[in-house]
Amino acid sequence: MPQNALDNPLVLPILGLLVEQPRHPYALFSELRRRYDYLRVRNATVYTLLDRLTAEGWIGAANDERGTLTPTESGRTALAERVRHQLREADPAGGPAFVTALAYLGILEPGQATAVLATRVQLIEQTIRELEQAIHTSGEPEIHMIEAHYLLARLRHDLDWLERTAHRIEAGELGWSR
Repeated sequence: MPQNALDNPLVLPILGLLVEQPRHPYALFSELRRRYDYLRVRNATVYTLLDRLTAEGWIGAANDERGTLTPTESGRTALAERVRHQLREADPAGGPAFVTALAYLGILEPGQATAVLATRVQLIEQTIRELEQAIHTSGEPEIHMIEAHYLLARLRHDLDWLERTAHRIEAGELGWSR
């Protein structure tokens, strides 16, 4: 676990799932394992994080007898901040941070979502330029840099998807329900 428990990659999906609907800790754990199989979801880690998120004031007990957890306003704010940060800053070359944050894009206002996607577009465009330059100046046969060509193709695809998605948000095509 990271030094600061709030830096754990499970914090964002925990908050996100609780925003979707209040849940009992066991139901939350089960849903994390079902939806985030690419993250390391361990029982002890989840319960430790729930204690930390409660102490931070980001989640609290719902008014029921089952021990259901619900996000607080500061927890919703923290989720939105993490979504914006990870969508802007996650490594363009891959990893789960971007996809995990993308799952909660709808927590943002449509204008915020398109702005953060525009920032992501700029990051990917810069990465594409750098990669194209590296390929061009390497002097190596394509087969010796096949992974760079693969990454370049994937980044171009990601760029196209981001631009189309931002346009669809602006056009009101995604059924925003915030």
